[in-house]
Amino acid sequence: MNVTETAPAKEPSAAQRFGEKLSQLIRARHPLIQIATFEEDRALREIVHVARSLGKSVLFWSASRGLFGLDKAQQKEHFVPTDMVAALEQFEKKAQSRQPHLFILLDPAPYLTGRSTDPIYRRRLRDFAINIRTKGYHSNCILLSPSIELPLELEKETTIVDFPLPDREEIERFVTEFIAKLKNAPGLKIGNHNLKDALVNAALGLTMIEIEGALASAVVDDLALDHNDIGRVFGQKQQIIRKSGILEFCDTRDMTLESIGGLDVLKKWLQLREAAFSEAGRAYGIQNPKGALVTGVPGCGKSLTARCVSAAWNLPLVRLDMGKVYSSLVGSSEEHMREAIHACEAIAPCVLWIDEIEKGLPRPGRYVGDSGVSLRVFGTFLTWLQEKTSPVFVFATANEIDLLPPEILRKGRFDEVFFVDLPTDEERRQIIDIHLRRVGRDPARFDIDELVGLSGAVQFGGDVVLSGAEIESWINESLIHSFYRRKGDDDRTTDLAMEDLRKVVNRIVPLAKLRQEEIATMRSWANQHAIGASARPQESQTGSLVVGGRSLDL
Repeated sequence: MNVTETAPAKEPSAAQRFGEKLSQLIRARHPLIQIATFEEDRALREIVHVARSLGKSVLFWSASRGLFGLDKAQQKEHFVPTDMVAALEQFEKKAQSRQPHLFILLDPAPYLTGRSTDPIYRRRLRDFAINIRTKGYHSNCILLSPSIELPLELEKETTIVDFPLPDREEIERFVTEFIAKLKNAPGLKIGNHNLKDALVNAALGLTMIEIEGALASAVVDDLALDHNDIGRVFGQKQQIIRKSGILEFCDTRDMTLESIGGLDVLKKWLQLREAAFSEAGRAYGIQNPKGALVTGVPGCGKSLTARCVSAAWNLPLVRLDMGKVYSSLVGSSEEHMREAIHACEAIAPCVLWIDEIEKGLPRPGRYVGDSGVSLRVFGTFLTWLQEKTSPVFVFATANEIDLLPPEILRKGRFDEVFFVDLPTDEERRQIIDIHLRRVGRDPARFDIDELVGLSGAVQFGGDVVLSGAEIESWINESLIHSFYRRKGDDDRTTDLAMEDLRKVVNRIVPLAKLRQEEIATMRSWANQHAIGASARPQESQTGSLVVGGRSLDL
């Protein structure tokens, strides 16, 4: 028996999926459909294509042009009204004719939202939506705008659809056509055959307007298009972050995972997940990781790890300041969170770093006196964490773990929760080595064993040790002490010495001594809820890296 193998069906493009979704909504007689996008021209092409496939005439309204249509018969008609209420009256008359129509309002948000807005616009559009739904009109109305803000009166009548960014296939087609046009231009230099793939990878997450602008600027700059211009495309992604006003683009140059002393378990876990962002990993079926929540003692490397993992994965790092999310205007805080999420997805793949996440979330078991704003913002964030499919790796850090709402710790929000404790002797050895090299000193010139003791029990006794940040400060202060000692010495060969380090360490009061009870509470919590970011010496021989009651086999 001969078996004929059939090739797997080709996945529909993002634009095709949008068209299918819009077609379903139109055929299901949804009265108001809001499409959120900055790419009005590209969205209109898809909308018109869907309308024509369903046999519907298209009629537009904008504040600048009034009513206008695409067909010649429509263009001959005299449509004047630039006022939206008058335009809706015309829409109603067309809909009453029982002829299938698709009405499109361009940028109607200023007429519908805001306290100073005339309520007649909201009321008239709601009347029209109700009539579409109850009087059997063969028509629908689309609201096309970058904003998805809606007045309360229209929320139940409106279905919101996001217009997708161009996918890889669409970008590849555009870049291919762009390069083909350049080849016919005299005096222009085009890079090698790998250039197209590199440009496509860099452009993922941008709009067609941004891609075209970046490529045009690259060509005009030096009359060439080569691998040096990849940075211009990434520059467009930085522009997206700057325009958001809520996110900050972080520079991670010259950083690697080797810049972190210790935290071997966490680093190994992160290294394994790097494959998810590669072509080979995706082809193997690896899904995009959600992220990691890293808690623990302040100053022990949580924030540094966020920067280093971004650099190691060669992905952009954006920082979300939860304080900037909240606004005094009603509804603005929720909109800010949605804007931050959309901006991150626009530049994906990327790492989203949320530092001290507990400070922007509602406190568990405590009264919330902000009319529920923090709860709604929290709900938006949790839903996105649970359902996101975009390659945005969320790296959240927290110092005060008792302030974390239990909902955020539930499995499915983050892939794993890690606890960063004070550094062990071996980890302090690595940290001292890193910071001595950072200030241009050869660690071999120093008694590292003595420095490890000075940063721990030998100097402070018991379980009191210096954190990574305190070790960095210790070396910096010692360097200053050495510099001033050198100024008073005729011997210009004087340099940082062990004596400088010994004197400065006597002035340090470690955080571990000031907050012993809090750190003990953190460790007790970690035994039940987290995995240790470091391998403890007595546990590393078992083959399983363990802290408290949880283990991670690597």
